[in-house]
Amino acid sequence: MDQEHIDGLIAKVLAGEASSEEMARIEAWKKLDASNRIYADDFASIFSRASAVKTIETFDTDAAWSRLKQSIDKDPKVIPFPAPTSNRKLYWRVAAALVLAILAGTYFFSQQEHVAQPVVLSSHQETVADTLPDGSNVFLNKESSLRYAYSKKADERRVELKGEAYFNVRHDEKKPFVVDIGGVLVRDVGTAFNVRALPGSNAIEVVVEEGEVMFYTAEDSGLYLRAGAKGVYDKQLKKFTIDQPEENVLAYKTRVFNFNNAELGRVVQQLNNVYHQQIELSPSVRHCRLTVGFNQESHAEIVAIIAETLNMKVMESNGKILLDGAGCAP
Repeated sequence: MDQEHIDGLIAKVLAGEASSEEMARIEAWKKLDASNRIYADDFASIFSRASAVKTIETFDTDAAWSRLKQSIDKDPKVIPFPAPTSNRKLYWRVAAALVLAILAGTYFFSQQEHVAQPVVLSSHQETVADTLPDGSNVFLNKESSLRYAYSKKADERRVELKGEAYFNVRHDEKKPFVVDIGGVLVRDVGTAFNVRALPGSNAIEVVVEEGEVMFYTAEDSGLYLRAGAKGVYDKQLKKFTIDQPEENVLAYKTRVFNFNNAELGRVVQQLNNVYHQQIELSPSVRHCRLTVGFNQESHAEIVAIIAETLNMKVMESNGKILLDGAGCAP
């Protein structure tokens, strides 16, 4: 039953005009949920207060009928005259309508306190940083999105994530913070952590920077991860494993990179994951190795340092950068 139909039945019950079947339907509806019973009780309470107001105008029906009869005798006409409605029944109808209006308004505004508009964040070619309504901070990687429906009266704070994001959670023991990735859950235990769930990937990865998290599903208790740990969930095998966090996992947020004898192809792949302008390598230099650190340098500065370190040429075409050279000694 929709809300308007429910309100109408409650009003009929309170006005004494409901059939036994309608009364039974309301009783069954009240038993479905505790909130239904509370709603009906509130309706009855307001109705009771409204019925205590004694402002009903009285009419001398005998005098009115006498005047009407005299008019008919003078000018006989057939005048349709509706059956009189008792003042009491009219009063209850008006009171029920008044209660319905008051309660509908009260219910509407109370619902606004319970349900807030969801926060939706999305990024495309650039990262996005923001603060959620509960005070937690989030940093979205490129091509990622999240949805967060916050309510002060909810038992938990839940974020639905697609892509990759770093969370610095404002801890609240009474309201756990949960990241939902299609049914795979990450629950905060006072934490700063990164979640990677890239479209098309079979793996969901969680790296904990501070504190602890629970990484699990409804069917599997999963992993309890502490600071410095990495958990991986295989969506196909439905299996959790612990792994070693890779270097530069937070570079999309910090713009800090450390490479130690890393193959240039791998270096460029990580840079391309962070920066919009893409780097391409000629086949001759792909396997060159590089030991270097970058700390928030610009993309152009990073390219220049790589080229100078490995004695390469830099060419730009169609918005992309090509690194070329004689290659590296084995």
